Amino acid sequence: MKLHTLTIAACFILLMGSCSDKESTKSVIGFKPIYGGLEDIQKLITTTAAQPLKSVGKIYTYGNLLLINEVGKGVHVYDNQDPSAPVNLKFIAIPGNVDVALKDGYLYADLNFGIVTLDISDLDHVTLTNLNTEYKGNDIQNTPSRNQIDTRPLGKVYFECPEASKGTVITWELVQMPKPQCYMNN
Repeated sequence: MKLHTLTIAACFILLMGSCSDKESTKSVIGFKPIYGGLEDIQKLITTTAAQPLKSVGKIYTYGNLLLINEVGKGVHVYDNQDPSAPVNLKFIAIPGNVDVALKDGYLYADLNFGIVTLDISDLDHVTLTNLNTEYKGNDIQNTPSRNQIDTRPLGKVYFECPEASKGTVITWELVQMPKPQCYMNN
């Protein structure tokens, strides 16, 4: 009888130990939604000094320019007058960008939640001329984009569950956070 009581007590202790809160309070690196409006979107699309290539996507030529998509980040602009030695001029930051197209001095690019049209005739003053948010690509309101998920190690990729009451999710930021309830497998 004493052995039976000891066995039950040991099982109870093991079960209680497995119910600890340690796992739920564990900190992880995950994606946090960034909420905002049209003016915030316009602030995200910026032209900066040249940056090194890291994740090459589509490549386009336009006149003497060479444009190279940096997957998920934006577009590198090179002076391509000498194709054997292109010169890195500028970087146009476009969060979540995967695809671009060019026509008549306008750059058409997807971003996390829509398509933008940029006038690139003056590289020092790239201008947002149109934003089309009817395109919902990866349903940015609910999850980070597939290209962001794919940058993380294989397994569960955690993200903070979006809250519609906070507004429109315009992009996602990778941060250290308490382990959230939402995740995707990659």
